[in-house]
Amino acid sequence: MKRPLLGAALGLLACGAPAPTPVVAPAPTVAPTVSVRPAPTTPVEETLDGDARVTTASGSSYPLAKGWHVVRRADGFSASPPERGLELEVYELESKTAAEALAAAWQRREPGVALVAKDTDSPPPREWDEVVQIDYEAPSGSKNARVALARRKGTRVWVALVDGEAAAVSRRGAQLQRAIMGLRAPGVEPPSYAGKAPLALEPARIATLKSFIDETRKAFEVPGVAVAVVQGGKVVFADGFGVSRLGSRDETSADTPFLIGSTTKGLATLLMAKAVDDGHFGWDTPVKKVAPTFAVGDAALTEQLTMRHLVCACSGIPRSDLELIFRGESVTPEAMLASLGELKPTTALGETFQYNNQLVAAGGFLAARAYYPGLPLRDAWTRAIREKVLAPLGMRVTTPDLSSARARGLAGSHARDLIGELRALPTMAENVLLPTSPSGGLASTANDMAKYLLAELARGRSVTGAQVATEANVLLRRAPQIVITEERAYGLGLSVGKTLGLDDVSHSGATLGQYANIVVFPGIELGLVVLANAPSPTFELVMERLLALVFDGSEADVLAGRDYKLAAEKRARAKLASTLAPPEPAEVVERLFGTYLEPRLGRVQLRRIGSELVFDVGVWSSRFGWKARADGKKDLVLLDPPLAGLAFEVREDAGKPHLHLDYQQYVYDFTRP
Repeated sequence: MKRPLLGAALGLLACGAPAPTPVVAPAPTVAPTVSVRPAPTTPVEETLDGDARVTTASGSSYPLAKGWHVVRRADGFSASPPERGLELEVYELESKTAAEALAAAWQRREPGVALVAKDTDSPPPREWDEVVQIDYEAPSGSKNARVALARRKGTRVWVALVDGEAAAVSRRGAQLQRAIMGLRAPGVEPPSYAGKAPLALEPARIATLKSFIDETRKAFEVPGVAVAVVQGGKVVFADGFGVSRLGSRDETSADTPFLIGSTTKGLATLLMAKAVDDGHFGWDTPVKKVAPTFAVGDAALTEQLTMRHLVCACSGIPRSDLELIFRGESVTPEAMLASLGELKPTTALGETFQYNNQLVAAGGFLAARAYYPGLPLRDAWTRAIREKVLAPLGMRVTTPDLSSARARGLAGSHARDLIGELRALPTMAENVLLPTSPSGGLASTANDMAKYLLAELARGRSVTGAQVATEANVLLRRAPQIVITEERAYGLGLSVGKTLGLDDVSHSGATLGQYANIVVFPGIELGLVVLANAPSPTFELVMERLLALVFDGSEADVLAGRDYKLAAEKRARAKLASTLAPPEPAEVVERLFGTYLEPRLGRVQLRRIGSELVFDVGVWSSRFGWKARADGKKDLVLLDPPLAGLAFEVREDAGKPHLHLDYQQYVYDFTRP
């Protein structure tokens, strides 16, 4: 679960007849590397006919995906995806510093190029002598992404340059990550606990972990955190730290409910696994057989999609989260399913990892509807997840009913504004989760989530003794369906891979202002859940400290990582705040006031409330201001969470202003009626 270094560049249908017997379909495995391309003496150009490792003169190699176009040189290679739109340029150079090698690589790629660094990052190198990543300002008039990464060992430097359209980087992000982070270099071995015997978490080690958790929470200004650790088939530690909401005296405990975001997905696919066991459908049953009116925005893909494809992040349909954030509260699950007809693939089925919340929600809702066909989808989901999954797991507090969770003391939601101040979000704003509840809408506690971790480690057998779904179908959820990196793939609502050499099953989750992470290490019978009510890298740091305690690893490395992440977060906040521009004249601002409509995102109002300029969506609102662009113009920018930093280009059409937004792979236009 290593965090990607390039993250800055790179969220009422009828059911078919039940199958006569339970079907456990064979799971596809991650595509193997099928060939090795050695370094040539003269440039060689080709289009890969299968996954391949491209080897450089030193014997280092990088994994590239089928269909990528490659030009191999003596000093490295360049590569582009099938539709082009971006280039990955790799060089191996001799240099005393990573920065010098980066500068030299850009000059080889584009002699005379002048680049302006937007952000420079130097994470703790561990297996390397030096690591430097730079995110550059886009060329004037361009929205391209330019990012570079240099890793040095001795005087040899491995440089990766990414230059391309922002949408292409988003579309091919997983394949880029796989190529760059999949570097294998002679003499460079990443740290690993593989093959080492774990230690029991006795009281002294637990006390050390608890101190680390609270110190880390305070360092990153997180109001409240709840944590549970399981080991050897039992809960060895569960506790809360801090308070449940900013400014409150209500202490957080292991029984405080939090929203668990996308960690809901693993529970939703347990419900699907149970439905497969009970003969309602198979993993490879076409979705249209289960729901005849089902459709996505591509007729051929609609016919191809199976129940498995809804939850594998391999459909080729990208994220479409803004629709949820802007309109979620007003959309029913039935309307959400109907809106899938607007979602179009940008890559082929099974070609690359692309994560989509609406599809996973469809899988959970359709599984629930298979059990309770006479109920509205929300009611069917609530009943099915409780009766078929949560009750057998012994998760008595976990619920999709956010009103019930609030009555039990649901933790508050918090996020940072554009100048880095932590702000509380209205609790009702999280209602945007309701139309996609199987994808991220459960509320739970550390104690309840510990029961889920124990069941995952026990291959589906719960603390109550119930087998929630057959072992075969529980494990099938962990079978790799699509590659993310060389060490990570996506299964069915779960991420699977290696952390520090250990096999893991995991998932992260985020709502507008709450954060959850789970991981289990089946080979050593260890699991961790961290729930938090503000953003931070707390989970990653706690996981690393936990593993260091279990394997007598380096505390100094973990503390150095925490110091680095804290400094990087503060630097990022300051950088973001520095983009704010002076306000526009009153007459310019007043022309923008009024109601705007966007076909997919709905209605917003721009208005003044007192001295503040407000962008009002309804369920949430944000102050807005102005952000400086490299070309000297200004964009309208949201100052407050949940979308602090989201910038709109103000355009004119027929004498009326409209707000233009390029976001990931989508283009939106808010126009005045």
